[in-house]
Formats: sequence, C-alpha cells, structure tokens
Amino acid sequence: MKIFAAAALAFAAATGTVVAQDFPNKPVTIIIPYSGGGSTDLMARSLATELQEMWGQPVVVENRAGAGSMIGTAYLSQQQPDGYTLLVNTAAHSTAPAVQKDLPFDPKNDITPIGMVATSPYVAVSGANVKSEGFDQFVAEAKERPMFFATAGVGSSSHFSAELLIQQAGIPADVVHYSGGGEAQVNLMGGHADVYISTTASVMPYVNNGQVKALVVLAPERFELLPDVQSSGENGVEGIEIDGWLGLFGPGGMDPALVEKLNADMNKAISTDRFKKVLEENFVVAGKTTAAEFKEQVEKEMDLWVGLAKERNIVAQ
Repeated sequence: MKIFAAAALAFAAATGTVVAQDFPNKPVTIIIPYSGGGSTDLMARSLATELQEMWGQPVVVENRAGAGSMIGTAYLSQQQPDGYTLLVNTAAHSTAPAVQKDLPFDPKNDITPIGMVATSPYVAVSGANVKSEGFDQFVAEAKERPMFFATAGVGSSSHFSAELLIQQAGIPADVVHYSGGGEAQVNLMGGHADVYISTTASVMPYVNNGQVKALVVLAPERFELLPDVQSSGENGVEGIEIDGWLGLFGPGGMDPALVEKLNADMNKAISTDRFKKVLEENFVVAGKTTAAEFKEQVEKEMDLWVGLAKERNIVAQ
C-alpha cells in the first residue's frame, strides 16, 4: 500500500508538472472585480497585454464589479483551478472579508494567491479644509476641531487604513463612508471631508495638479517615489506596516507546479520596460514575490483586519 501511495503521489506530481509546462494552450481570462477606467483596470490590462505576448494565446479581460470586489472574487472561486480563469485585485481582497461575513466562498481556501503585481504604501491626502503642512501639525490641528476621514465604503482599504492611522496616531477623528474612491475624493476636494487615504496610484494625480496635499505616507520609512513626503514612522507612529498592492489570484485547489509557473511568468511580465513605465506613471513599484510570500502576506493582512474590525467595532452596513 505504501508503495502504491508513493507511486500515486509521484504520478500526480509529474502530471502537474506536465500541465504547467503545457500551459496555456487556449485563451486565458483575467477578471477585474471593479469597473473599467481606474488605475487597477489600467494595470491589470497592461499585465494582460504582457502575458498575451509571452504566451502566444489571447488573454481576455472581464470587469465584474460590485460588493467591494467580492462579486468578481466569488465568481473566480467557482471556476476550475486550471489557470484559465484568473483575477487581479487590490488589497481590498484582504479587507472586505473582515466585514462581509456571508461570503459564498472561503477567502483563504477557495482562492489561490499567485503573486504581487505591484505595491506602494498608502498615502493620506488632505483637502483645503486642512491648513497643516506636516503630519505633526495635522495631529495638533485635529485636536482643535472635528476631523473627518473620507472612505471608499465600509470595509474598503481606505476605511481600514484610516481606522488604523486614527488608532495608532491617537487622532480624534471620525470616518465618513462614500460609494467608492471617486466619490470620496470628490467630497474631499469639495470640502465635505478632511482626509482620504488610498494608494499612490489613486491619489497622486490629484496631488500633482494641486487639488489635494500629500500629508503622510503610511509606512515606517519614506517611499522611494515620494521622497519629500513624510512617513508615519518618522513621526513616531508605530504598528503601521501595510501596503497597497495589486495581486494575481486563481481559484482554490490549483496545482502547485501551475502556481509556480504563473508566478514566474507574472514576474517576467512586470519586469518589461513597457510595464515598468506603467508602474512609474502610477507611482508604484513592481511586486516581485514568490507565491508563498504573497500568500503569507495576504493571510497576515486578513487576520490584521479581522482584529481591527473587532477593536473598532467595524461592521457591514
């Protein structure tokens, strides 16, 4: 029996390797769980272009938006784990499950993290209502009048990063939820909120045209692409070691050899000069993780946000 079991395992491993080597031999679909036109959509489509040229097979992009990216993610969880249906998602993949309790899939077991496409820290930007130029001045200003952090919705990355900064920096502030990042930033610029936190790709266009100010980078140290913006770490704020990232995912139960193949191909794709230009234009850097490293980070963040949701009494509305 032991010999038979060992032979079966060897056969399965060999079969998985052959499948990975032969992949892909037909069109691949990449799901984007957001509407078209945003930075996530742009970078996901740029990745699809690189992979299509590398593989010599069509890579079709589909937008399946809704429920903080969970509609597209739920769709992915129902697909065959053969690599022909993939998904590109933001760090909302880690935050949404912390408040959405009735998901039709298990976020850790029904989805396979493949690799990090891009990464950048979260940046807090302030509107015209905030007079402070530096983060230390902002904290002092917040103690003089009510401050409101705009979010892209309950359980969004902007929501959890705001709650984390408020908690760790001891800022007396409240959060105001909007229907998406676009609406949150419009209200920030319209003076209906004071601060909004999101990725560099989302906020830097507004910083560069003078509509908002970059207040602080949520990281232990300054971000290489924004050397003039202070970090939370240099202001004595500890416990903030999170990133805004873009990742590639597959359905749960994928063959490890296929996951490694996809990870290697993804890392080649994000290393091309053309893709690097897209990254630079969006103020992000290439992720370049192994599948195991990315899985560890995703699950660590999921646990962090579940804990914060309990501490801050964050529940879905």
